[in-house]
Amino acid sequence: MASTGKRVLALARNVSLSVPLQSQQPHYPLIFRGFFSTDPSISITNPLLLKLLQEPTSSVKSVLDSQENGFLCSSRLSLNALVTSLISSSMLKKAQLVLEWKLENMSKKNERDLDFYINLICLCGKLRNSSLAMRVFNVMEFQGVKPTVTAFNSLIEACISSNNMITAFSIFEVMKNSKNFKPNTDTFYYFISAFAKLHDVNSMQAWYSAKKAFEFSPDLRTYEALIHGSVKSNCFDFGVKCFEEMILSDIVPNTIILENMLEGLCKRKNFDEVKKFLNVVLDNGWEIDWNVVEKFIPVWFESGELEGMKEILTKLNKWN
Repeated sequence: MASTGKRVLALARNVSLSVPLQSQQPHYPLIFRGFFSTDPSISITNPLLLKLLQEPTSSVKSVLDSQENGFLCSSRLSLNALVTSLISSSMLKKAQLVLEWKLENMSKKNERDLDFYINLICLCGKLRNSSLAMRVFNVMEFQGVKPTVTAFNSLIEACISSNNMITAFSIFEVMKNSKNFKPNTDTFYYFISAFAKLHDVNSMQAWYSAKKAFEFSPDLRTYEALIHGSVKSNCFDFGVKCFEEMILSDIVPNTIILENMLEGLCKRKNFDEVKKFLNVVLDNGWEIDWNVVEKFIPVWFESGELEGMKEILTKLNKWN
């Protein structure tokens, strides 16, 4: 028993070494992360960002009113980079003021670019400000820009990210009863994903059933949300059902789904299920990494199934 355990640990270490380590990112204080971001859209030397970080909140709009600074956030790309950096730096009020300033300017110029309005709504979602997102939507309609399903979905997503579920439900009802803005597969995904994160399996299942009732086939991200929600809410039987359904639909699971499935199986402490699942994963050549392996090693030690553990780790070592 002891020698088998040592062999298992040795194999585990070999598997560990065969998986590339993630590159180490330098650690910076939160307020400077926008300057050192790996996102190419965020300039390290963005003078407007530097200025807004230094200026008091009351001066944000006056800073943006200057011709030079206003030009620096005239495009969607530059606006996104600026607002995202301010949010990352925990300057939420300043990020809100930038969005308000942009919306006011779009209104003055009678802006009719639908995509820009949708982009603003999405940024409001990142800021978790559903009231500002609604304001953008209202200004858009006032300017005579006809909304689309994408615009409604962006508004729903912004409301959900702001924990404003009542408004999100109301928008869904508007879409459902309309002729031109019927809910699409994305609409249902936002609700399924939201309840999965809340570990509310009953609501998650209800929205999944509604999606199928509208004849929308579930996709990879939907299954990812369903399985995650099932595992975290300790309703893993539904997760197994979704996984089997996904495989029958010829949808290849991603690493996140495999990790969640393994976690759910380990919670059951049934070695045979874990072993069978991992053999299926390896035989199909699906992606798996050391972080996944680490989750089931303690379970196998507890079960006393060290020989079976050795078999899987040997297979993992050869696969890697």
